[in-house]
Amino acid sequence: MSTVAPLRAQSVRLAVALDAHRPLSQDIHGANNECLFRPVWFDHPAYAEKYLAAGRPFFRYPGGTGSNFYNPFTGYYDEESPSTRDYTGHNKRVAQFTDGAGRVPDEYFRFVKEHNVRYSLVLNVCTQTFEQNKAWLEKIAEEGHRVTAIEIGNEVFYGSYKWAFAAGAEYLDRAKKLTAVIRELLPETKVGVVLPNQMYQYDNLLTDDRSAGMDHPYGWIAALEGETFYDAVILHVYSLTGMANDVKPEDFIPHIEGYNNCDAHLDHFFDKTLETLETRFSGKEIWMTEYGVGGFGGNLKQYNLRFSHLGALHADVMLLRFIKRPSVTVAHWHSFQHFWDFVGGPQGIGDKEHLPYTHFSVFRDAIRNSHAVVDMTIQTRGDSAAAEDLESIALVGEDRVHVLVINRHDNQYTVEQVAMTDTERKLGFRLTGGIQLTHRADRSLAEAMQDTERCERVEISASNGDSITLPAYSITRLEYDLSRTADPRG
Repeated sequence: MSTVAPLRAQSVRLAVALDAHRPLSQDIHGANNECLFRPVWFDHPAYAEKYLAAGRPFFRYPGGTGSNFYNPFTGYYDEESPSTRDYTGHNKRVAQFTDGAGRVPDEYFRFVKEHNVRYSLVLNVCTQTFEQNKAWLEKIAEEGHRVTAIEIGNEVFYGSYKWAFAAGAEYLDRAKKLTAVIRELLPETKVGVVLPNQMYQYDNLLTDDRSAGMDHPYGWIAALEGETFYDAVILHVYSLTGMANDVKPEDFIPHIEGYNNCDAHLDHFFDKTLETLETRFSGKEIWMTEYGVGGFGGNLKQYNLRFSHLGALHADVMLLRFIKRPSVTVAHWHSFQHFWDFVGGPQGIGDKEHLPYTHFSVFRDAIRNSHAVVDMTIQTRGDSAAAEDLESIALVGEDRVHVLVINRHDNQYTVEQVAMTDTERKLGFRLTGGIQLTHRADRSLAEAMQDTERCERVEISASNGDSITLPAYSITRLEYDLSRTADPRG
């Protein structure tokens, strides 16, 4: 794909039929959270301030991989396990942060009550036994905590967790027993079971052509398919950059190339993965409890695409697509701890806003001020790549509509017209403003694509209604006020 800007912009028209709406899940505006390793904790005022500024996202506690080793009774990680993970160093830091008290969840639960936080709780089904999990669930119930959702483990389907679950059938057995306990103690809490992330990575996973290495995740899916005891299936979707974990940093590809690889991965796997989930697990909610740009192993951890404008834009596309599908009710951006500087010491969190949060906040007001989702139609004149380039959705509130448009490729567009219709009532609407995020204008395109410090934030005023440009690699949020009158046929 070329990265050379076009000579002229193509015109598009956006059509929104407001009567064709469906409910919007507020829990889709969420963030994975794993700050156990950080000096700041939930009882720190700066943390609550940042949480509120983020729009009170649907949280995930105590986060990802660490959840499989976290002991809620001690506040430390269980160090003795057949796993190859070594949490000794982490536990030493936790001891320093807490004066030896550990990261027990008491402060978290106080934070939850004070700020009315909705969250999913990830159970440690690896180093904690069924009896230990049951004891913690009993404690949670006795203390009157309201848990929105419980996840039975985190990514425990990988071969590296065979010491905990040799096969999907073992996980199924543990999940059933724990769900029975949850139903009794926390009857309002929904339960989700984890499915293999390989569904978003391998074409032949569910066919007879799969490799022997895929038999384990296939057996996991087969064990859970057809079961009815749980409310939701859980998947993590990370698009691949095209590089192996052991690539040398000096051989890292430019961010634009990694972005294009992730974009192609999304186009190839996203719809087919969601359709498979909706078919094989019909009637179940889908929780995307981690999503974004992949690359968390080996040297690839140093590849900073996920912290750049392009990496955040890829996550934007994912979130917009989740919003489009009624089956997806929960989504956690990875991760809240990537949103700001964690600077250590008494100050806790720095003031510097990172690009993932800059993008995450574009959705904040649109989701929090809306209750319904409306699909948009993008109309063009003649041949156009708009159908491939542009992702769009409209979110509807009582008296306003937020229009979100992502231009994920290198063509540029101008919005010739926005049309909103409602077959039941007369409708008037006017643009009141908006914002747009695009790559830095003070750098060459190649430099701007590598930048992880800032992107260009453009304020759109009401007077710009006839001249809205959709630059290459951008996200635009437009806000419209609505006025309605009686049925003209009455």
